[in-house]
Amino acid sequence: MKEKTWVSGSLSPYQLHDITHRPDWENLIVWDAYLNNMTSGFMVITGLAWMAGPGYFTALLPWAITVALAIVVVDLILLIFDLGDPFRFTNAMRVMRFTSPLSVGVWGLASYATCVGFAVGLYWLSYISAHTTDFLNPYIDILDMLTRMFVILAFLGALVVICYKGVAFSCTSQPGVKNARWLTSFMVADAMLMGLGVYSIMVAILQAPEAIAYLMLPTLILIIARCIAFYLLSLDLNPRAKLTNSKMENFWVKFSVYILGGVIAFGCCFIGPFGVTVAGVIALVVGLIERYWIISTTKKI
Repeated sequence: MKEKTWVSGSLSPYQLHDITHRPDWENLIVWDAYLNNMTSGFMVITGLAWMAGPGYFTALLPWAITVALAIVVVDLILLIFDLGDPFRFTNAMRVMRFTSPLSVGVWGLASYATCVGFAVGLYWLSYISAHTTDFLNPYIDILDMLTRMFVILAFLGALVVICYKGVAFSCTSQPGVKNARWLTSFMVADAMLMGLGVYSIMVAILQAPEAIAYLMLPTLILIIARCIAFYLLSLDLNPRAKLTNSKMENFWVKFSVYILGGVIAFGCCFIGPFGVTVAGVIALVVGLIERYWIISTTKKI
């Protein structure tokens, strides 16, 4: 009689080890996820500040969408290299499938990049025309209307991009992230905080302290949200992280999130405009550390 190779109630041979092939992610996917979340979170913050904030946020809009475009261009370059085959990206653009996270993500990112690109181009075209030539002056109002329309579309695209990146990680079936139920929630909170950090730095460079005052409360709220989301995510990742990382590595990432990015950044917000900017810088540093830790859990044991 043929000997049984698997007994009901016991682990099958396939469950005793990692059977998925780990992609050659290394540092490239970390920077892809980092810049992806940064530009999309920044665009969401930019849209909210422009649509719901005081009037001087409107004056910051051209600079904000220009920065968002620069970041997403770099992210697209990293994404293409990360795929290993540029044709995979263009192939995913052929058909829109709402049931495919990859298809939704590619279309969302491409649509976001295209819309913010049109918004930047139209704004600076109207700005240059208004200051150098009368050729387009009769059409300035139309250009402004189109710019606003593309900013809104870019804002909606950024919302899709933030949610997709978390789903994409969960769908890779990699051992470290396939069961991370709180990954998308963490990515959304963290992307918003990083976007707010970039916005705070931009405002500080442009010397608009009155705008930073309005960023204090959202920064405090998002710091708390990021710490809670990371804690819930870590509950899913801790068993795997204990196998792939040293105790010191796991300790330092949690120290970075809860102490540096939590307690210290939270306290900095009460110092004044400069403190809010420092909290924004801390959010960006901690965001990179977090993503290195998350990707590290996919390593082979």
